[in-house]
This record gives sequence, C-alpha cells and structure tokens, in this order.
Amino acid sequence: MSYNIRSIDKVTIASKKYFFDANLWLMILKPPFNLTKREIKYLDFFEKFKKHHSSPKIVVTALLLSEIINRFIRDVSYNKFCATNGITPDKTHYKSTYRLTKEYKQAYISLCDDIETFSHLYELVNDDCGTKILGSSILKSPPLKLDFNDLYYCLLAKQNGYIIVTDDSDFFVEDVEIITYNNSLIENANYVIAENARKAAAKKS
Repeated sequence: MSYNIRSIDKVTIASKKYFFDANLWLMILKPPFNLTKREIKYLDFFEKFKKHHSSPKIVVTALLLSEIINRFIRDVSYNKFCATNGITPDKTHYKSTYRLTKEYKQAYISLCDDIETFSHLYELVNDDCGTKILGSSILKSPPLKLDFNDLYYCLLAKQNGYIIVTDDSDFFVEDVEIITYNNSLIENANYVIAENARKAAAKKS
C-alpha cells in the first residue's frame, strides 16, 4: 500500500481516464467571478483536455452526475432564486415550493445543457453500483475518513485505474493516483513516503 498524490503543477496529461470530483465540476460549470490562484490551476488543467492530442477522457458516473446536479440546483440556483425574491433559503421551502416553480425547471434544463456541452470531453461509465463495489468492502467497512460517496469514488478509481483530480483534503488515500493543488494532501503523502523510506533504511543498517 502506498500514496501516489502529486501536485497539479508537476503532472502532464496522459492517455488515461480521469475522475474530477463534484466540487471541481461545480467550479467548472459556474466559475467564480474573481478566481483564486487555486481555482485557476484546476480550470487551466481542465482546459488542457480540450486540446490534448491523445484525447484523454474524463469519466462521469451516474452517482457523480446526481451529486453535481443536486448540489448545483440547491446551492447555486436555489440561492439565486431566494436572493432575487427576498426569501430566506429553507429546506422545506426548497422541496415544497421551489421545485414546483418554472425557475426550478429552467435551472434544471439549463444545467443539463451546460453539462452536455462538455460531452466530447467526458465518458459516461458503468460504475458497478450494486455489484462489485456495493457488494464488497464499502458496505462491510464504514468509511472512517471519507463520506460514502468519496469512498465509493476511491474504490471505483482503484478498480479501474482512474486518476482522481480533487482539492478535497479527505482524499488522503492509498493505492489511488491523486492529482491536486491541495498542499496538505501533497505534504502528508510526502511525509509518509519519507518516513517509510527512513524506516526501510533503518532496518537495513
């Protein structure tokens, strides 16, 4: 078991399959007005997929799409609706009122259209939900550091050789290739690698 967490500044895109987590997709679909250096790094990395000669693919699963759409509608579209109408965001109002409005329908259709514009860059893949992954360790071992979805994505990446692109510190996991601009992820991995090397050298001496 080992860590393979690399800085986004030190990688070149290969002919492999990449998994962008939901947080990055939300950034891609609605980039902030004033981009931070961190956001620019991820958006620039995503842009490289449009021009890369080997046509690497970004994989998208049904679970990821569900997470992206639900979070975008709730956190972006609904909050915009509330701000426009002088309403305090509320879970009950969201379910009982907002989802019945024409604004909700328009936001949903618009979001799906926006996702579709990137369809030449991504590949919808079978995520083995309910078979390989759910029938193995994910239901038998509770996630100690990751939430259910993140653990699921890690197992999916491990089984299929996907590279995960993320800024989430929770993805400090072994045996999965991670690309990030999150310094804590990189530093933690480098520390463990250095410690393991030190211990191995001590055993030999």
